[in-house]
Formats: sequence, C-alpha cells, structure tokens
Amino acid sequence: MPAVESVTALILANTGSRYEGKLEQGIAHFFEHMVFKGTKSYPSAQELSSAIDTLGADFNAFTSKEYTGYYIKAASRHLPVALTALSEMLLSPLLKEEDIEREKGVIIEEMNMYHDTPMQYVSTLFDRLVFSDAGLGHDILGTKEVIRAMTRSQFVSFLNRWYGQGNLLLVLAGDATALSDPKLEKQIASLFADKAADRVADKQDLSVYLNEQKLQPDRLHVENRKTEQAHLILGWPGFERTHKDKHILNVLTTIMGGSMSSRLFSEVREKRGLCYYVRADVDYYHDVGIVGASAGVDPGRVEEALEVILTEFKDLSSGKKPVTEEELSRAKEHLLGTMTLSLEDSRSVAQFYGMRQLLLDEIETPQEVQEKIQSVTLEQVNGLAKTLYQPGEQRLALIGPFPDKTVFERFLS
Repeated sequence: MPAVESVTALILANTGSRYEGKLEQGIAHFFEHMVFKGTKSYPSAQELSSAIDTLGADFNAFTSKEYTGYYIKAASRHLPVALTALSEMLLSPLLKEEDIEREKGVIIEEMNMYHDTPMQYVSTLFDRLVFSDAGLGHDILGTKEVIRAMTRSQFVSFLNRWYGQGNLLLVLAGDATALSDPKLEKQIASLFADKAADRVADKQDLSVYLNEQKLQPDRLHVENRKTEQAHLILGWPGFERTHKDKHILNVLTTIMGGSMSSRLFSEVREKRGLCYYVRADVDYYHDVGIVGASAGVDPGRVEEALEVILTEFKDLSSGKKPVTEEELSRAKEHLLGTMTLSLEDSRSVAQFYGMRQLLLDEIETPQEVQEKIQSVTLEQVNGLAKTLYQPGEQRLALIGPFPDKTVFERFLS
C-alpha cells in the first residue's frame, strides 16, 4: 500500500466454534484469550502487552464460528517485533494452569455481559433456534459449566490439532517499502516455519463438521425478559459462502436494509418511528446461510413492527413492489463507496485478502469484487428476492416482555 507507513500482520486460523465437541464448547474463543497470557520471551500477560504497547501498536484477536484471527498493526519499522510476538503467541504460548483458572472468571463475566445485552444476545438465540447445537448453534463463548471444567491438557491438544502450519495463514498488508524488504521472507521462515516444525499438519478436513440438515424444524423462540426494548431477528434460509449469486444477494441486502435510505430503515424507523435500529442481515457459512432482518423496537408496538418488516419482504418477493433502477444504482454505489473507504486501512486490506484465501482458497481482488457488484442487474435482484424470501419459511427469535409466545406464531405463515 504506497504512502502507508504502517503494516498489519494478521494470522488467521482455520478453526472456530462450530468444530468443537460437546465437552469443549467455547475452547476456540478461550484459547484466543490464553495466547495473550504469556510466551517464552514474554512470560506474563503484562510483559507481552507492555512490549506491544511500547510500539504504539493496535493489537487484538477475534473468534467466529469458522475462523479465528490475531493481528498487530504497527508502524512499519516495528514489523520485526510484531512478527516475533505473533509467532510466539500462536506457536509457543505458555498456557499456564494458574492463568487458565484465572481466565475462566473473565470468560464467564464476558458471557454475563453478552447475556445482559439483548441486542447482541438475540443472535445467539436465533442461531440456537435454526442450527443444531453440535455445530453452528452453540454460543461461541460456550457454557459456564464447560468453561469451568476445562483443563490445560485440552488447550495443549487444541493447540496441536488446530494450530499447525497447514491450518494457519499469515497476511501482511501496508507499507510497500517494508513488505518488499528482501530480508522479510527469511525472517518469516525463521519465526514461523522453523518454530512450527513439530506442527506441520495439513489443513484440517472440515467436511466432517458440516451439517447434513441445513436448518432445524423449529421456527420460533421467544425469551420472556423485562426489557425496555424488544429485540428481534427474522430470517430465511440463504446461501453458502461459495454460492455464485453471493454478490447479487449483497446488493439485495443493501437495498432492503444496508443504509439509511434502505427500504426497512425508511419504512420502520423514518415513516413510523417504531425503532432505533433496523437492518437487513446476511450470514454466510461453508455449507449454509441466513438472510433476513434484525431490529430493536418498542415492546408495545412489536407486532406492528413485525407486520411492517414482513410486508416489505413480501411485497418485494411477490413483485408487488419490485426493486427500481434508482434503488439498484444507489445500493451499488453504497457498496463500492464503503469498500473503497475500508481499503484505506491496512487491517481491512489484510482481512479482505486473508478471509478469501482462508475460507475460499482463492485470491479475489477488490477490482474483481467491484466488477461483480457493477454487473448485477435489476432482473437478478428481483428474481433472487422471489426465490429467497419465501412466505412460511421465515424463522423468528425475540427477547422482550412477552409471556405468551403464541401471539407471534401468525408471523411465521
């Protein structure tokens, strides 16, 4: 990236919560915490964080259902230190027993935080509703009982299985001068290939973890809780990550609820004042996907809000209110513009290329993505809406003061 004076070093691991067994649910996320607790050169969490803080660097990690990521973004002159820290964190974490026991309390408090944040927790309830518990359906954080019972041997086994060379991807993005340094490749080989010589397993075969049954038969979950705002997710079966029409769906989702000029935002918030947030959602996984909408609404007007949201999807899918040329053009420009802004940041560039390489085993350039977006036609988005937003196929998860869930059954027909 010419004119950029920073570099992001990102390591992506081909593992996530959907690949966990019943007695280790939450370990992918827990392990992500543990690598920050100390390494051979930085034997404590304080020493490790101090070494990176001294660089003025931005560093963090994230765990999802199908991947885990660790990054350090620093001034390019500090790249050698950043690479050394990442190498030690992922290839030789200390995983001390006392650190594991202490961190259990941190994880449990993180669970409590998300449970007390219904805007986020409703997505956990929705996933539990539509997916089997053994895979995509369980919480990334796991359960308190499983977390409390985890042992050091489980973490060592997890490290050896999922953090071999064949299952890791290193991505560097940023300062063009730093990344063209002829010594860089040798340094990377020394830090990663040589140190991981005892863990050179091939990339894990994930096919055994994929769901045979795409979605579960239950279609309604209501958690009765005293809240000032009701939170809901409404969803239909969508596409797997490799689907050929993914870019059409991204444009369609933007039209429905991806901006402040989208249909859902205009109808639910601007015209009726029913909510603070409302958006269209799309999630892609290796073998399945979900499309739909989420919103936070006045509990006393939740049925009205559901009526309006469902009407928008029905009117589009039935052809009563098809996408217009103006909406299509606006959605394309929105997607292209937000992509352009995001790719000015080295961390976003690293994730853009890294995620595609890790999950799709291909390199897709921003220009290629932009061309696919530009090529989407009016006929394609209207046809896709008719195919996806099928009446009677929707699922609904809700959190709010609703003791009688039967009142919501009519929104599933």
